Amino acid sequence: MMKKNILLITLLFSMSLVAQKQQASPYSFFGIGNSFQSKTVEESLMGGVGTAISDPIHLNFSNPASLSGLRFTTYAIGAMNSQTTVSDNTKQQKSSIFSLSYLAVGIPLGKKAGITAGLRSKTGVGYKLTDGDFSSASGLYTYEGNGGASSLFLGGGVKIYKGLSVGLEGAFVFGDVENTITYNQETTQYDTRKKTVSTLRGFDTKFGLYYQKKVSKKNNYSLGLTFLKSKDITVTETSSFYTGFFSGEFESIKKTLTPTNQSGSVENPINTTLAVGYGEFSKWHASLEYSFNGAVKYKGGTLVNNTSQVTYNDYNRVSLGGYYIPKFNSLTSYFSRVTYRAGIKYENLGMNIKNTQIKDFGMSFGIGLPMGKGLSDVNVGFEFGTKGEVNTSGLVKEKYFNLKLSLSLGDKWFIARKID
Repeated sequence: MMKKNILLITLLFSMSLVAQKQQASPYSFFGIGNSFQSKTVEESLMGGVGTAISDPIHLNFSNPASLSGLRFTTYAIGAMNSQTTVSDNTKQQKSSIFSLSYLAVGIPLGKKAGITAGLRSKTGVGYKLTDGDFSSASGLYTYEGNGGASSLFLGGGVKIYKGLSVGLEGAFVFGDVENTITYNQETTQYDTRKKTVSTLRGFDTKFGLYYQKKVSKKNNYSLGLTFLKSKDITVTETSSFYTGFFSGEFESIKKTLTPTNQSGSVENPINTTLAVGYGEFSKWHASLEYSFNGAVKYKGGTLVNNTSQVTYNDYNRVSLGGYYIPKFNSLTSYFSRVTYRAGIKYENLGMNIKNTQIKDFGMSFGIGLPMGKGLSDVNVGFEFGTKGEVNTSGLVKEKYFNLKLSLSLGDKWFIARKID
């Protein structure tokens, strides 16, 4: 019965994940939207570290090689409520969006290997921007967008020599981005609207290495290395032009022109992540992680409006974080079995807008609340930070507060029955 319920939840969750609105950020206007790191909630609550961590009861999206340490079948669901405050020199605007982040299952294969599969968000678009004035001669332009890309992934890791493990993950990338430009002017009879739907398709391949070695009876250090190569994401774009009455959610079309089609691509360079960790098994762990890649390139005649005002350059991220468990097998204190997580991150997003490099700084805190016999837990925490800055060129500063929640359900599969 439990497995049937999990299957039903999986199907409903998958449909919701693909169809949802995931962003409320002006910076998602550019390109194919804001990128989501391939991290579980547990990893993101430690500043995004995970490449040098292997956990027997939790999934790891950072490094497929770490799956060699998975010991129990694990179902994982993640979600986020993002509250954003955007401000410029004169005013500010607040918004709140709830979105589902991922759904995945991990299965151990003996004592030296493990696999995982699932669905997770890759990019998100969600913005509404205005320029001009309805009563002026130049009129009012309203820019709106929504959508994004998801990835359907399958990965695995295996231990090949003592503490050394290797892993490989493949992911099919798919999604749609809708961008709309509406022009309203007081003295014109009809409004004008251009709606562009961009269909995204691509494939990601990630190779990982993980090494762990004991340095004392209790403590060990770990190293992680991953290479992520994204095959060019193809963009098939259909643009439609309308005249009519467009005000807010109201739409009355009077005339439609013949749609036009364009094709293009997004070229993502190889992303490299290096990480080092140190700690005591089932007690504490601290990791330092560095990730970098070259500039993203947009080719062809697609997404022209969304890339004309931005220059893409090198991306890099530094994360520092970890966890602490007072006593994981305590029989007298529940809170001694709770996992406490914290971390910080600094990202150079690889975007230069109006001569300003866009950066993201965030801090995160969270706890993991054990359930039942300790194979399952609820993870909850928050991440807050800033993105961008206010300048004289009209750039805005975004402050975000993300409430993150995940459910990790552990179970034992493939246990041979014993006959007395």
